[in-house]
Amino acid sequence: MVYLEMMITDLVQNSNSVTINDLPNEILIYIFSMIDFESLLAVAKVCARWQQLCLTPCVWDNTRLIVCMKNYIRISESIVPFVAKYLKHVKLQYFKLYSQVRASLISYCPNLTHLEISISQVDSCIFDDLGNWPNLRFLSFRNSLIVQSPENANGNFVYHLPFEKLKNLETLVLSNFALTQNSLYSMLLCTNLVSINMEKMKNIPAEFLESLLRSKESSLKALHIYGDTLNDDIMRNISSCRALQVLHIMTCKTLFDSSLLHLYRLKNLHSLKLRHGYFSTSALLAYFSNNTFQNLTYLSLSRCLHVTMQVAKAIKTSAPNLQELSFYLCPFIITPQFNRNELEKMFNIQLLLD
Repeated sequence: MVYLEMMITDLVQNSNSVTINDLPNEILIYIFSMIDFESLLAVAKVCARWQQLCLTPCVWDNTRLIVCMKNYIRISESIVPFVAKYLKHVKLQYFKLYSQVRASLISYCPNLTHLEISISQVDSCIFDDLGNWPNLRFLSFRNSLIVQSPENANGNFVYHLPFEKLKNLETLVLSNFALTQNSLYSMLLCTNLVSINMEKMKNIPAEFLESLLRSKESSLKALHIYGDTLNDDIMRNISSCRALQVLHIMTCKTLFDSSLLHLYRLKNLHSLKLRHGYFSTSALLAYFSNNTFQNLTYLSLSRCLHVTMQVAKAIKTSAPNLQELSFYLCPFIITPQFNRNELEKMFNIQLLLD
């Protein structure tokens, strides 16, 4: 980046009128790598030089193709064959016709590293297709529905996700469907997996969670999980993941004060969510009073029954770099003595209270 800035400065100082075509290829490639997919295609039509530069592989490292119901025909028939071999990041969004783009993705896009299925309905054959992209590093099924066929969209199925073919996977986001036991345990083969989001997955076996956490003690950076099978033993396993920066537990109903004692060991948290917990006020006070959270920028204690203004003051002292705080549906904010202005003035950050 510094090198590119020096080149631009040198050009400006040595010329009274510099046009964009006077810029060297390195700078144009950097500029093209920063624009969105549609703009990149338009730029490629300007001239032969720009088209050649747009087809430089590194230009596509951060460029995402978003396929939706409005553009899938045009993309399938014209855009994808032109640039597909360079595509690394594809997102299906608000989409219901995976079968219509399936052949194009498999045939033309062998180099995908990021695949996102967001708020979409896709056929279960998507799991079979994942083997065509062994270089996937990011895989997400956020808020999406997987169906056996377009006519049978109830989503109540158990699937095999072929982790054994996705050994380069680094980030995984699952949604509202179940995985077979073999599929779950094959996740252990993904040795590069450092970010796992299972917030939308219930009834994950405790034995599998313990195995997964033991295998990730030195590498796991982010864990988003539904808390229905969590217990003190699993919290102890979580606390052994010393590289953990993000811990989001969607419901803490099965956890008790002793669970907070395990979290004392996590010193590098940037983001912490302990939602719907029954931790006592004294345990919360001890946790936030006896620790310093220098790196913490996001904290959610929404729906926690025993959060008080005193707990909020302890948080203020222990987390000096906090940028966002959620007390959504905490009972203390609806009591007659609650002073909203005092809390907002105390933190002066983004607060979610109701």
